[in-house]
Amino acid sequence: MKKIGIILNPAAKINSRKTAGVLKSLGETFGDKAILRTTKNEGELPGAVKALRKEKIDILLISGGDGTICNVLTEFINQHGEDSLPMVAPLMGGTINMIGSDAGLRNSQLSIARKINDFIEKGKPLPFTERSLVRVTDAGRESPAYGFTWIDGLLYNFLIEYYSQGAGIQVASVMTMKMLVALISNSDSSTFKNIDSVVYMDGVKLPHEGHVLLIASGLRKLVFGFDIWDEKSKPGVTFNAVYIREEYLRKNRHILPLGLYRSLKSDPAGNFVNRALSSLKVERNMGYIIDGEIFKHEEPVDVIIEPGPGIRIISFHGEKKLQPENRIEIPYGKIE
Repeated sequence: MKKIGIILNPAAKINSRKTAGVLKSLGETFGDKAILRTTKNEGELPGAVKALRKEKIDILLISGGDGTICNVLTEFINQHGEDSLPMVAPLMGGTINMIGSDAGLRNSQLSIARKINDFIEKGKPLPFTERSLVRVTDAGRESPAYGFTWIDGLLYNFLIEYYSQGAGIQVASVMTMKMLVALISNSDSSTFKNIDSVVYMDGVKLPHEGHVLLIASGLRKLVFGFDIWDEKSKPGVTFNAVYIREEYLRKNRHILPLGLYRSLKSDPAGNFVNRALSSLKVERNMGYIIDGEIFKHEEPVDVIIEPGPGIRIISFHGEKKLQPENRIEIPYGKIE
């Protein structure tokens, strides 16, 4: 019986340059302890997942980007349910690799694989951290999608532009700097305009319509180590969400870059919300991102985000708790 299952996406950015080498190295590292499957497209995923489940694996290594991880876990859960999921190790085969970075897996794929194998060979329990998936449903989907982070608005448009420019860390860094400069200078850019929406948090409609950015995530830190959450979520029970409107963005533009690394508190006017939730509904959505995968709609749809199952992610660095003193509270006017 195989203990380890490996799914490799040869089209992921890092893997595309050295697929044969990655396959050879992973095979040599784990030997007959692992079953390895490559998936060139989503159509090959069901068969690969079925093969791994047949072997009753309890460790799943995913070699690809964040989008590959989203697709694999969605297929895994839609085939076999949310219970008894294997421990997961994201291998850094994609472009940004936000999920692996959040768990401290920043080394090369081979380095991570060798370390995992070393634990297994010595009979030592693998250290892990737990993160929550979010379950995403909308009228255009036959079954839910699962991922660690759901995003629409400004970052949805950002990612479309990012891929159109060829992707990569350098592209992301340049685009991020340009966006921050435009924000701080209060540029009259459509980038920071509210998009049409009606948002409900835990069943309660927010006081304003439209927003610039909305994020729902079960991760502790986002891309580039952004640490923005004000409350701690509980895997499988709640997830974190940030909701921003243009009015808040422009009024507090000088402090917001700092807020990317230190959590900001919700404002009483309802233009900025930062909290842990058990449900999120977005009406009139035209497109969103789940872990780097882009989902577009021809017509507006209602999207519902709920806590998915908790996922054990192999982590060698342990947890770092959010420090209360890192929170920044921005004075804001009373609700009118």
